[in-house]
Amino acid sequence: MKCPFCDSDQLIVTNSRPTKNEMEIWRRRKCLHCGGLLTTHEKIDLSYITIIKRSGKRVKYNRAKLYSGIYQAVAATKKIDRGTAGDISEKIMQLIEKEIVGLKLKEMSSERIFEVTTKVLKRDYPDSCLRYIAYFSKTKNFHDLVLGLFSPLENPDTTPEDR
Repeated sequence: MKCPFCDSDQLIVTNSRPTKNEMEIWRRRKCLHCGGLLTTHEKIDLSYITIIKRSGKRVKYNRAKLYSGIYQAVAATKKIDRGTAGDISEKIMQLIEKEIVGLKLKEMSSERIFEVTTKVLKRDYPDSCLRYIAYFSKTKNFHDLVLGLFSPLENPDTTPEDR
């Protein structure tokens, strides 16, 4: 890393902390040459993950592609403007990426990404989850979509015989 003020590569870290979402590290750096102070935010790059598509094709993880689908589902929700939809989508992305990192996998199927995404959406944004599932699911039957969305949310105290 080089100092943005004098181009020196003599930087030291004077302070370092994880951020609230635990997916970034905040660092305060000082240049030993000019004394300039700067702050950096270091984030995990998930491009090391290979996504295996339904067709068998392998591609690198693309955050923008996943964000776009989530944004479309959130923005379609009534009473949410585009700016708020962007903020909500970013929060959802952070939760999804935290789950993905927790899996500790180098390769994931697109179906697994879909499962992780719907899990996060079901928990926090069920209306957006329904829109996301309706758009990206292989199932085109609305009844099956609704059952797929809400059956895991049933009362965990009930037994299969009670259902």
